[in-house]
Formats: sequence, C-alpha cells, structure tokens
Amino acid sequence: MHNKEFWFFLFFIGVLLFNWPFLDIFNMVLPGYFFAVWGLFIATVFLAVSLPKGSGRDRDV
Repeated sequence: MHNKEFWFFLFFIGVLLFNWPFLDIFNMVLPGYFFAVWGLFIATVFLAVSLPKGSGRDRDV
C-alpha cells in the first residue's frame, strides 16, 4: 500500500467526501458526518503508513 496509486486514490476519495454533493446530502447531520468521515480517513492513513511493506519479491521495479 505504499505506492503512488494508493495515495492518489486516497486523496481523491478525500476530495470527494469533503466536497459539495456529499456535504449537501448530509446537511442535517453535518457535524456527525465530519466526525465520522474524518476519523475513518485518519484511521485509513494510519493503517497505510503503519503496515509493513511486502517482502520485495512482488514489487514492480
């Protein structure tokens, strides 16, 4: 999970989740939405950084 594609994917998911359509959908529960999505986003980044890298045999060069 330490490749560039994953980080670009995570960035675009973050942009999508904190952009106008989703914020308008969850307008009534916006503080709860921010709390839940931001927490999940931070947990995903933490897991991606803390998981050990592969053995190196299956990595692209």
